[in-house]
Amino acid sequence: MVGVMTTSGHDVESEKAVVKAGGEKYHAHYEIDSNGVWLASVAEIPQVHTYASTLGKAREYLVDALALWLNSSVEKVQLDLVHRPALLPNDVQLALDEALSARLIAETTTRLSNEFLSQAAIALVSEAHLSRRDAGDLLGLSHQRVQQLVASQGNLTSGVGASAISAREIAERLKEFLPGGSKEDLGVLIGGVAVGLTLLWAANSD
Repeated sequence: MVGVMTTSGHDVESEKAVVKAGGEKYHAHYEIDSNGVWLASVAEIPQVHTYASTLGKAREYLVDALALWLNSSVEKVQLDLVHRPALLPNDVQLALDEALSARLIAETTTRLSNEFLSQAAIALVSEAHLSRRDAGDLLGLSHQRVQQLVASQGNLTSGVGASAISAREIAERLKEFLPGGSKEDLGVLIGGVAVGLTLLWAANSD
């Protein structure tokens, strides 16, 4: 399934030399056709292309094709080839972006929630001297879960420090979605997802 096409009448070795001299990084382009077949090509070298039934295989075949064209090792090509996001139909891409954005928010929120729960469990048990069962009752958790949270005390230098670290992590991740960030195009989308999740939380809290 590896395709390496050249234009008849051209000096293939000369073409390769020109491409090599142009820079070390190459960019892979992927799109799926109407039959569900993945088409893969190298942006800088139109002569190198391939296809496969899965995206993973398309990546593998394209690396092989580029290595053959450049007369280079697969290992080196893997370092030099930048895989661009696959092109999908607009509605499919939107669904994917929404899912990834929601997952990012959920992962960050879960990590922050666990840190606050740990701080609260430690305060209830260590400072207020409540039993683990009473702490679990107040937190809405099992006493076994409270024990796990209290056992994590060694990972938390202080309540303020732990919260500050989480805040910095969230800030750094959100920077990707601001203008100029690597995920700027998803900035508006993730904001909409965040608002939606906030409204859902508020409705369930009433």
